[in-house]
Amino acid sequence: MIARPDPHNRHWRGWLPVIVGGALITIVLVTIVVVRNWGISGQSDYDAVRAASTSDFRDFWFTARHFKDTGQITTDYGVHNYLPFFVIFMLPLSFLPLPVAAGLFTLFSLGLVALTVVLIEALLNERLDRRPRRATLAALGLMLAYIASASVLGTVNLLVLFLIIAAWVLFEQQREWVAGIPLGLAILIKLLPGALVVFFLLKRRWRVAAATAIVLLVGGLGVPLASLGYQRTSDQMSGFVDRALVQHSARATLTADKPPKTHESNNALPMVLRRLCTPVGDHSQSAGWNVSVLNIPTGALLWVYFILLALILAISTFRTLAGPGKWPPADVASVTLVRAQFGIWCCVMLLAAPLVWTHYFVLAYWPLTLLADRAQRTEISRNSEHHAALAALLVWLVGVVLLAWPAARAAGAQLLPVFVAWGVLCYITRRTRPAAEAPTSTTL
Repeated sequence: MIARPDPHNRHWRGWLPVIVGGALITIVLVTIVVVRNWGISGQSDYDAVRAASTSDFRDFWFTARHFKDTGQITTDYGVHNYLPFFVIFMLPLSFLPLPVAAGLFTLFSLGLVALTVVLIEALLNERLDRRPRRATLAALGLMLAYIASASVLGTVNLLVLFLIIAAWVLFEQQREWVAGIPLGLAILIKLLPGALVVFFLLKRRWRVAAATAIVLLVGGLGVPLASLGYQRTSDQMSGFVDRALVQHSARATLTADKPPKTHESNNALPMVLRRLCTPVGDHSQSAGWNVSVLNIPTGALLWVYFILLALILAISTFRTLAGPGKWPPADVASVTLVRAQFGIWCCVMLLAAPLVWTHYFVLAYWPLTLLADRAQRTEISRNSEHHAALAALLVWLVGVVLLAWPAARAAGAQLLPVFVAWGVLCYITRRTRPAAEAPTSTTL
């Protein structure tokens, strides 16, 4: 089971620098969010500031307020790739003034980040040591820029990250029916975690998949039907399919004359391939960044994408099917293997998505922590896994540094570390025997 800190044990004081640093960062980020949204309340105000100041939460809040005032779900404020459930889910925050709602949401999201860090540390290390391990500090430090970006923009990605980790923790505790609840909620909020259901199906964990399906049915259809009625729910679902699954699909990105969402911060695999293989600079929203190195016809490029995606899915499936025949696995090596396999699908979740803004990469926190943990545990033997994990962490660091360079973002400098992490995790799962490493949890 996951370790719980002893309230009478003062060894936790070694965490004080992290706690204080996290508190200071939280204060700064919440202040920035509140100031960015101060004085913005009416529709005219929204129209005046939307071009100069980007905020996902502001879009959520205006959409939810519109629903509160009219009973109608609109896409006028940019919330077009979300299920109807999401607007209803955000409705309570629309009763608060925008600056207050944004500040509270940011504080809540960062609090979930802290809880996520503690849950993962207690899981991978079986306890909370008197001070954070180097692996924990490294993973947190490498993810900090994305956490800050997700917070300032007011995205739901930090909430989705927590729900994914909560689902995995419950799964490791063998509470499979309950594990499907946070996973289903994560999918209702953002479709990306739907890729993780494939992992549980491949592992034949039917209870997790069934519980997730029930949550999706109740939240995705039941809640809108109760709130909107049949006809409006049908119209909303049809509009969602057209916008999210057709207009913003990988096919549209790769073949359209003017593909959607060409801003350089879109690091989705089809958009990166389109930029590198077909000039799209004239259609970009950011001064026409052109990073193309080839000129491949869009029809051929579509085949390149499908072949690459098929290889990623095939290799991921093959590596996931390998593993212990007994369930739950009882030995350390098998638990390590299953965790890495789940990490593979966390990477696939981002590699297969047709739209990936850079702040989405907070969702790669589990693979990143696994790599940092592996690098620390194998430093005695310094075997091939150790060097591969370190290399993946270094590539991630380079990607973070290149966030400041728009052309590098356009070329997929942030997507590459996810691809490398996926490759290293696939390499790690090639065997189950750990070599010269510290003990790890066997909670599965």
